[in-house]
Amino acid sequence: MALTNIQKIVQKLSEQKNVKKVIADVQSVTHDLQTKIQKLSADQAVKKYKDLAKKVVAAENELQKEVHKVVTQVKKSATDVEKNLASYKKKAEAQRAKIEKAIKAKAAEYGVKTAKKASKAKTKAKPAVRKARKKAVRK
Repeated sequence: MALTNIQKIVQKLSEQKNVKKVIADVQSVTHDLQTKIQKLSADQAVKKYKDLAKKVVAAENELQKEVHKVVTQVKKSATDVEKNLASYKKKAEAQRAKIEKAIKAKAAEYGVKTAKKASKAKTKAKPAVRKARKKAVRK
């Protein structure tokens, strides 16, 4: 599932116009270099390489900004979802308590006894204790 989400993020990033521009720039420079490679001297090649390196670094920085922006949005969305879930849980528990109270009131109105919930703190007796209790009851 995480891999799918990462693939979606990568796909969305690749659809960004800035990313497409970077790819197009790199491809055009590569094409220019390939066509002019026989005509270039060593000094010209170094100069072209440095220009290309500057463009790549600038594009990489811009891409990092875009990725950071997307990651920040994802984190913010996750935080918002968690907060919303917590508030929905509180509302659901309040509604449940309200409904239980209404049911108990109706049951009391009609004289029906309702079963009490078992306490969570209460633990089960050990098997040896249960056997001793059964023997005591039988006598």
